[in-house]
Amino acid sequence: MSYCLPFEYKVIYSRRRSLSVKISDDNSLTVRCPVGTSESKIESFLRDKSRWIQMHMASNAAAMSAFADVIAYKKVLIGGVAYDLKIVDRNYISKDTVCITGTVALKRLLIKSCGDRFSERFKGFAEKNGFVYSSLSFRSYKGRWGCCDSKNNITFNYKLLMLPQDLQDCVIAHELCHTRVHDHSARFHALLDAVFPSNRTAEKRLKGYSFIARMY
Repeated sequence: MSYCLPFEYKVIYSRRRSLSVKISDDNSLTVRCPVGTSESKIESFLRDKSRWIQMHMASNAAAMSAFADVIAYKKVLIGGVAYDLKIVDRNYISKDTVCITGTVALKRLLIKSCGDRFSERFKGFAEKNGFVYSSLSFRSYKGRWGCCDSKNNITFNYKLLMLPQDLQDCVIAHELCHTRVHDHSARFHALLDAVFPSNRTAEKRLKGYSFIARMY
């Protein structure tokens, strides 16, 4: 008899040798497995992981509850601080409120208000650690915080400006390390550990904000 799992999941088959499971911050669950893997084997795998999965889902649910007003577009984060979000006839930031004509205007307002300070920290970190880059810019991404291309042009998701400063700095360090190592090899991680020792802890916290990258 098939084991009744207490959660739904999506299966992706590919030319891989083992099974893996990924839980997104919205608690959607994806299983990746070799082509031809039976449903019973997938269920057995998930059953073995069930306790870990449910613990992770409970943690995600708690985090999403804490950001309920942000998810509902009632508030918006700036540097990790929640501001009231209001739709008005002009764009500005007051002591505790972000006023915009629409969500499209948020990108320009955040870059105008916070971009210079971010750029100064970016340039300071690059200079301190001897990194050479070609350009710095902002754009909107849905699934990443930043990107460094083969010519060392670095582009950040403008929504990174919503995050706490230490998490912004972690992404700055990550992308600048790609100017020397354009992959995620052991060499890359060794470099990142050297220039930003707290990156592993910061990256775990960063996952708790990944829902923001999909918003706006």
